[in-house]
Amino acid sequence: MTTNSSWSLRARFLLATSLLTLVLCAVFAFAVHEFVELLEDELLHRTLVREMQQLKTELSENPRAAPPSSTGLSGFIVRTPEDLAVLPPELRSLSDGVHEDVLIRERTYFVAVDATTGVRLYLLLDTAHVEALEGSVVTVAVLVGLLALGLSAVIGFALSRAVMRPVTELASDVSRLDPSRRNERLGKRFSNREVGVIAAAFDDYMERLDRVLEREQAFTEDASHELRTPLAIIASAAELLLEEPELSQPGRERILRIRRAATQMQSLIEALLFLARGETDGPAQPCALDQIVREAVEVVATGAAVKSLRLNVEIEPVTVAGAAVMVACVVNNLLLNAVNFTQQGFIDVKLTPTELTVRDTGIGIPPKDLSRIFERRYRGAQSRGLGLGLYLVSRICQRLGWTIETSSAEGTGTIFRILLGARTAPL
Repeated sequence: MTTNSSWSLRARFLLATSLLTLVLCAVFAFAVHEFVELLEDELLHRTLVREMQQLKTELSENPRAAPPSSTGLSGFIVRTPEDLAVLPPELRSLSDGVHEDVLIRERTYFVAVDATTGVRLYLLLDTAHVEALEGSVVTVAVLVGLLALGLSAVIGFALSRAVMRPVTELASDVSRLDPSRRNERLGKRFSNREVGVIAAAFDDYMERLDRVLEREQAFTEDASHELRTPLAIIASAAELLLEEPELSQPGRERILRIRRAATQMQSLIEALLFLARGETDGPAQPCALDQIVREAVEVVATGAAVKSLRLNVEIEPVTVAGAAVMVACVVNNLLLNAVNFTQQGFIDVKLTPTELTVRDTGIGIPPKDLSRIFERRYRGAQSRGLGLGLYLVSRICQRLGWTIETSSAEGTGTIFRILLGARTAPL
């Protein structure tokens, strides 16, 4: 069974302790109340029986003896009709014996009635002082209960700290784990059985995670070598072919396309491997963003010339803190998209110390696609790639602390604006 409670374990422990104390206090208060009631009834009953026996003894010795009249205790002796006339009406219908909670003139009495001596005897015991005493006892019980509740909260808080200390220490140790340091284990640090089970389970998970990371690192290293080598061969072969004097102009353009494709593929692979390895250790090295933009413009210039597109370039000297291969991937993707999706008109490339803007007069992006173009493997209706280019741009901008903004209208063109933020500096 799962629980969606947002309360912490310590809060639930304190709540359980307080509720238990509250229930015990309520049971205690109820028991005290019932005991006081029972004691009150027994005490008043015995007092009346004793006083009635004493009155009967006095009457046997002196038939004209008067009934008792003291604080809380009074009586009536009915010998004649005149005596009956002064008897409170509430007493006239009472039978012999002890009667509880008889209300006379808004006061409550215990009443004893006896007629065994030839006259009718009535003894009244006022319960007001007993009720006051009962109220005092209940008040004391309530105060004791509140004190117990407060003490339980204090003790519960102290116990919760003791109970939670191993859990807190485990959380602290987990937060200090360094992903770059393998084979760190927590199970041996905790002898507490419950927390030790959690730590052991976490160690088992870390072992499996280490194996996954080792396989991924091995794959990344192998892929880095196996993919870079053929691309370097293709680029070198293209350079050598371009030096052939007998090469025709159409052939030269085809080889230039091969070289551009190899360069873009190499940049893409470098960015993918960089992101996969998560290389963030150490301070970021500065790189010349203006130089990267110029090189990217040169790469797409041929493709733009084939379509008779006008390239308007305005570049200011700017350096950024980040890996050059990642920065180049961002610029190359934006410029390549601009050339691929623009059939006529122009492409504006503007670099300032605060932002990089790429604007084209291409086919534009439909509104339904505009909010999703940075999703991984999302392909619009007119997309020709695998849906990774703009996703990589977004990921790299996020890694570099940049913000990318997009505006577009179908048939009019698209504007990509990258706000370089505080991690840039003009040369």
